Amino acid sequence: MKRLLRRTVGFLLIGAGCVGLVISLAGFFIGLPAIGAAEEAINSRIADLDQALIVAADGLTVADASLTNASETIIAIETTIRSSGQAISDTLPTLDRIGTLVGVEIPRTIRSTQQTLESARETARVADTVLGAIGRIGLLGANTYNPDVPLNQAIQQVSDSLDPLPASLSNMRDRLAVTGANLRQLGTNTEAVAENIAAINDGFRDARRVINHYQTLLADLRADLTALRTAAPVWFSAARVLLALLAVWFALAQIALFAQGLMLLRQP
Repeated sequence: MKRLLRRTVGFLLIGAGCVGLVISLAGFFIGLPAIGAAEEAINSRIADLDQALIVAADGLTVADASLTNASETIIAIETTIRSSGQAISDTLPTLDRIGTLVGVEIPRTIRSTQQTLESARETARVADTVLGAIGRIGLLGANTYNPDVPLNQAIQQVSDSLDPLPASLSNMRDRLAVTGANLRQLGTNTEAVAENIAAINDGFRDARRVINHYQTLLADLRADLTALRTAAPVWFSAARVLLALLAVWFALAQIALFAQGLMLLRQP
């Protein structure tokens, strides 16, 4: 009975050892190629990911260059608009001065001139009367003083010709005032447009900061991938060595089981 039990256990140990040895050899000869295939697959994925990161980085570079050019264009437009607004602002005092000149000072001068002409006309009227009387009594010869238009009337005509000018100048001043108001509104609108364009440029700067952040992230990811690509062969080599050691250790254990089973079978 004991011998039968020993032989049964011996056959079981020998069978288990053979099966374990086959498994160990299968693990060695199948595991090593599997590790190699996994290494190739991972290296391929790393290469694909690195290429994708390169394409993404190139895209971000193009986007950053486009935003830079757009920002420079916006800055030029903003500068031009602000210069136009400044030119308008610089023009307003001159326009106001012209309005004061044509609406106040020139009409005042015209009225003063008309008053002067009125005094001159009175003086000319007296002179015309005296010279006409002298001419009529023949003291200075016949028809010595007989103008087609007496001097006082000529002076009056000149004064009368100045009458429409104040009204015309007043109308001009009103038009200049309207123009000045329109220019002030235009200057205000121009400044508002310049501020809006500056806000757009701020948006471009924010977008460029985001792009720069992503570029930094992509550079860090590529550095990590490079480190992983460098370390992967070492890891897979260590995995091969560990698999080989495990396979040898397992095979030795199975050989020990096989030997123990033989020993049990050889016992009387």
